[in-house]
Amino acid sequence: MEQENLTEKQDGVNEQTVENKNAVEESSNKVKDLEKSLITLNDALLREKAENENVRKRAAKELEDAHKYSISNFAKDLIEVLENLHRATESIQGTGSIENKQVKSCIEGVLITQKILSAVFEKHGITRIYPLNEQFDHDNHEAINQVEDGEREPNTIVQVIRAGYRIKDRLLQPAMVAVSRKP
Repeated sequence: MEQENLTEKQDGVNEQTVENKNAVEESSNKVKDLEKSLITLNDALLREKAENENVRKRAAKELEDAHKYSISNFAKDLIEVLENLHRATESIQGTGSIENKQVKSCIEGVLITQKILSAVFEKHGITRIYPLNEQFDHDNHEAINQVEDGEREPNTIVQVIRAGYRIKDRLLQPAMVAVSRKP
């Protein structure tokens, strides 16, 4: 009987050992699954952090550009006014001495207005592109005519039809020019 009891106890211990081994294996498999999940979630978290950082940088850049170039449309509208003032002052230059005080004060008013508007453009980072006698640059100029000229290098700007304008590092309007070519 004692032998039977011992055998039963050993069988019980063996079953319990097998159950413990199974439980340990299940726990080990669960731990491995949890480690895989942890690695996957950690990777996803790092990707999301990187994406959020990229979105933040992109938004900051867009905000900076919006501040820099917010007056672009307004400046484009005023360019024609400033160009008209430039044309007026260029035509005034050839008139010589004028005796009429009213005409003289009107001319002075046009010159002062041109200087003030030019100063306002400069204050806001808007620069005029007037490339007479410079080499043609397709980034800043638009060639609308070619003129045969044996004295100048080919692609030298011989006439500025319309001045160009930049705001900071962005082109608002290209300069319309005529360039030289070999005869």
